[in-house]
Amino acid sequence: MRSPMVRGVVGSVVVAMASLVTSVVPASSWVASFPITGELRASLPGRMVGLSFMVAGLGLMAWAWLSVGRRVMAGERLPLLRMTAYWTAPLLLIPPLFSRDAWSYAAQGALVAEGYNPYDVGPGVLSGHIVEAVDPMWMQTPAPYGPLPLAYGGLVAHLTLDPYVLMLAHRLLAVVGMLLIAWAVPRLATACRVDPVVATWLVVANPMLIMHGIGAAHNDVLMLGLACSAFALALTGHWGTAAVVAGAAAAVKLPGGLVVIAIAAVMSPRAGRALRFASLAIAGAVSVLTLVTIGELTGVGSGWLSALDVPGLVRSPFSIANLIGMAASGVLAWLGEDTAAEQALQLVRLAGMLLAIGLIAVLSLRSSIHHAARAVGIALLAVVLLGPSAHDWYFLWCLPFLAVARPGRKLTTTITAVSLIFTIAAPLNSSLRGATIPILTTTALALATIVPLLGHLRGMSHLAERGHQRLGQRAMAAARDTRLHDVQAGNGGG
Repeated sequence: MRSPMVRGVVGSVVVAMASLVTSVVPASSWVASFPITGELRASLPGRMVGLSFMVAGLGLMAWAWLSVGRRVMAGERLPLLRMTAYWTAPLLLIPPLFSRDAWSYAAQGALVAEGYNPYDVGPGVLSGHIVEAVDPMWMQTPAPYGPLPLAYGGLVAHLTLDPYVLMLAHRLLAVVGMLLIAWAVPRLATACRVDPVVATWLVVANPMLIMHGIGAAHNDVLMLGLACSAFALALTGHWGTAAVVAGAAAAVKLPGGLVVIAIAAVMSPRAGRALRFASLAIAGAVSVLTLVTIGELTGVGSGWLSALDVPGLVRSPFSIANLIGMAASGVLAWLGEDTAAEQALQLVRLAGMLLAIGLIAVLSLRSSIHHAARAVGIALLAVVLLGPSAHDWYFLWCLPFLAVARPGRKLTTTITAVSLIFTIAAPLNSSLRGATIPILTTTALALATIVPLLGHLRGMSHLAERGHQRLGQRAMAAARDTRLHDVQAGNGGG
């Protein structure tokens, strides 16, 4: 397995096979009774075998990605999109990885098809196969997603209520999002004077995006694809269309609309703050109008805005606001202040969101295009870290924007390290809730896989530094050529 492409494909196939053992599926689906894997998933030792193979497959993919990165940083031009397609193909028909969210998407689509308002009721009003794999935590909660995926889910649910087929239909949306990201990232990188090959490797071929995006079928990938495409369209001068696409991104998940920061920068690249604010207001108004229009045209409406706090039911350790709030609540409870303890978490979460909004307001007035890209990435990262809830795949939101914003050696190394960790540690998800032995075993396997791979980053960081230097030299040479051409043209005209 000397070829990274082959190594990545083998890793992806191993992950696909292991998913038949480890993924939560409806009891009535073909996966539950599949030969051999169906028997393995019925026992603790069998599930541990599946988790071991899952971590091994993820490790192979991460290793392949790192090997490709070393060659890209050294200046090679590899077929990254074809490689990504090969790594993704084995995941297209498997059960959703690491999360039950895709089963919730299927049930919410069924709610729309059955005439229920998914912003008023949860999947618990349904019965039968469609709710067999939905996480009990979300059975009675309204949908926190925008009208676009819900309307799409309802349309497909009119054709079938088979939860597995509905899940695959939502994975198709993730594939569309992946294609949009693959189209937009090289264009954004070129506009920001970043090597598009390095950016494509860092974003599109990233196993975190492949596994959490395609494997888990999260609708965040469609949101991200639309947001990246909106930025790329704005760079072509079609900022009105870009603002509409940004509204469509928000109609999947609200944070996607933050790309209007970049659109405003493209509209007025050298303007002062007053004109920049006016551009932001115009782009924002077009996006909001698009968002409202999508809700009305699909018949789903805008009731989802009142359900945005639903993800906050999970006290995720990735959210700084959650960590501070839970610590404060614990201390107050220990002191006997039970009422204050109950309120502490909500107050800290509110303070976190206000801080994030203030930071976004400051970032909205950044000037140059690459600064605008970085501003969008930081704004999305702030929403993740300071918001009421954060999951590991939420960090995908800021990935393409930070990757094209002239990342230096340290940021490139940090993005690579975070991607490796969140890829290999992905099996440590809510499906293991309360299962001590699987959690401890998976943690040990993940650490044993992650630590050696992180050791390769030191050599890659030096390659990244040299790559950035080469790109800077090429940009300076291009600028000198442009100035020389202008001088010669001026002399000829005189």
